[in-house]
Amino acid sequence: PAGAQKTRARDLLRKHYGLGVGPPAPLHGKGVADPMDLDSTAFDAKAYYEQLITTSSLPTLIRKENELLNDIRELDSERQSLVYNHHHELIAASDTIAAMKARAENLDAEMDLLKAAFSEISRLSAEVAVE
Repeated sequence: PAGAQKTRARDLLRKHYGLGVGPPAPLHGKGVADPMDLDSTAFDAKAYYEQLITTSSLPTLIRKENELLNDIRELDSERQSLVYNHHHELIAASDTIAAMKARAENLDAEMDLLKAAFSEISRLSAEVAVE
């Protein structure tokens, strides 16, 4: 059930942003099942770390750290932007609903006046028809 809700929520977000429904496409043509691919659903952090630490030099590790920090900052910025945009849309929707409610309340009073006017017209029409 929790997995189904998560999938449904992801699909609704993908549909909202025009990305299509279903699992996300692999990034940059990379394999989906590669445990060494950071973007893979099968990514194995421990194996990636062990492979990186044993085969890379210190400058390569420092460069990789900088790349990962930049990626993290970029993703965090994108997340904040999405949250802000959704928050902005929520506030705009709330304002729209409040405006519609105010207009509807004004319409109720006008509809009551119109109803009374039609009742009076009907009464006068019936009175004229009898005479």
